[in-house]
Amino acid sequence: MIEYSIIDDSAIALGGTSLTLDAIVEPFKDKVEFIATSELTPTHLQFKNPRCWILGNTMGMNQVSYATLVTLLQTKPTVKIDFDYGYCRHRGPTPHRILGKKECDCLTNPETQSLKNIYSLIKEKASHIFYMSAGQREIHKNALGIPQDKTTVLSSCFLPKHFEKMRSLREVPKNNKYAIIQGHPGWHSQAKGVSESVSYALDHNLEYEIISTDTHDEMLDKLSAYKGLIFLPIIEDTCPRITIEAKLLGLEVITSGNSQHTTEEWWNGSLENIENYLKERPSLFHQTLLNLI
Repeated sequence: MIEYSIIDDSAIALGGTSLTLDAIVEPFKDKVEFIATSELTPTHLQFKNPRCWILGNTMGMNQVSYATLVTLLQTKPTVKIDFDYGYCRHRGPTPHRILGKKECDCLTNPETQSLKNIYSLIKEKASHIFYMSAGQREIHKNALGIPQDKTTVLSSCFLPKHFEKMRSLREVPKNNKYAIIQGHPGWHSQAKGVSESVSYALDHNLEYEIISTDTHDEMLDKLSAYKGLIFLPIIEDTCPRITIEAKLLGLEVITSGNSQHTTEEWWNGSLENIENYLKERPSLFHQTLLNLI
């Protein structure tokens, strides 16, 4: 029986659209269905009646799905998971300054009225909002005025099998090099600070390699052999998973405050405490849903 319908831009199958979303739904995956934002229509609201609708990334709205989301938020029980900054057309204050050439005006600009409308409804109607980091939540609070008592910092989430794999790879002998993760071409690579990470390595006489892989498992295998990770994003990166994985693999992690989770207490704990904290997050999400709806 389906109890939760998740709407997300690239949702295509049960299990989630990303490793984090996959882990979030793990405690109740047999009760979940996914609907791609662009495919959402009024028919879904007419013939589906889940316990709760869960909104992920919804930037892929078209005219029909936007109108359906408005109706959904007005009439159905909903929660929101904000993975970045969906109220901004460029997905964050810094990307907007870089790409839009000015401070974010998406909540006042008539051209982005749909984003303002959706987030006004989320603020008013959503039962709860989950964020990836405290820093991300604070920026949303300042921009939107969302009461903190209807929010939770969830963090990146992991499947049990990934914790097991990282524990086993922690014992892999390390070389004396630092890994820099190759971003996708164009803006993604720029946003993730590949050039800044290379400059840091050169300035500090650190031997480095830029690495890329085709699968997540391959990336963990390859990364585990390095002494450290350099990750210096130029944007507000809400809770970059790669930094957590590197730390749980036993690497030294060189990053900055743009990795927004790094100001939180759990980040500087022992590996055991970090793992214990993260293990609880999917269950926390599910229990919050049960308490709300």
